[in-house]
Amino acid sequence: MHQPVTLPHAHSFDLAAGEGPAWRIFIAVPRETPPPGGFPVLYLLDANAGFATLVEALRRGAERPQGTGVTPAVIVGIGYPAEGVYDRARRTFDYTAGPSAEASPPGGDARATGGRDAFLAFIEEVLKPRIARECPVDPGRQALIGHSLAGWFVLDVLCRNTACFQSYVAISPSIWWDEPRLLDGLAHLARGPRRLAVMVGEWEQQLAPWQRGLPQSAEMLERRARRAMADRARALSQAAAEALGPQARVAFTLMADEDHASIVPAAMTRALRFVLRP
Repeated sequence: MHQPVTLPHAHSFDLAAGEGPAWRIFIAVPRETPPPGGFPVLYLLDANAGFATLVEALRRGAERPQGTGVTPAVIVGIGYPAEGVYDRARRTFDYTAGPSAEASPPGGDARATGGRDAFLAFIEEVLKPRIARECPVDPGRQALIGHSLAGWFVLDVLCRNTACFQSYVAISPSIWWDEPRLLDGLAHLARGPRRLAVMVGEWEQQLAPWQRGLPQSAEMLERRARRAMADRARALSQAAAEALGPQARVAFTLMADEDHASIVPAAMTRALRFVLRP
């Protein structure tokens, strides 16, 4: 008889803010005794796609913390009660403050935008108190992790609501979506001991070897050159380091042989080590 495979010490539930649509919340709690101040908490966006990967990376790493730099932590994934790995309409709305710098093509998929403030309010006012009731957590060691458009949201929260988290991890952030807003936020950013890790793949601004010669390769190359994922990420990391000051820890990594999709699992172990290292 076949048995379903489950993640140890993990479960999910749906949670809403008022009468609005619910988010699906995934949570994994360490089996170890919590430290005196509570466990660190990592909030992962797009959890339908990445929660299990991050939980497994943490479970393996925390077995040998002296060798890996990874210690036990609570992982909270924020996703959606939908089939598949993404609810593209809702994530576009939740992660953005307004439309992108790129105009929608005629007849294209013009998704609603502008839900950023309401989504952050849900995290701060509804989700965080619920997690604190579920397990002992350290409010002074909380991290926000996001990829692609969720990475843009991570950077925007850092720039405009810095105190919400102590650590921020932006993987392949879509800075092109609204770079002026991020730069304006950096200009008013309070200096302090925050951690920011920005990671982007080597092949995000050019064609990967396996993509060369494809029928759509010219279009792909033009789009990647226009969005300048690597150049923008590097420049924003430098600007953030200057804005946050010497007390902050800012790291930019260009990850070799990774593209916009493949970078995610490779970046998660780096993210854990960056966030959880004392």
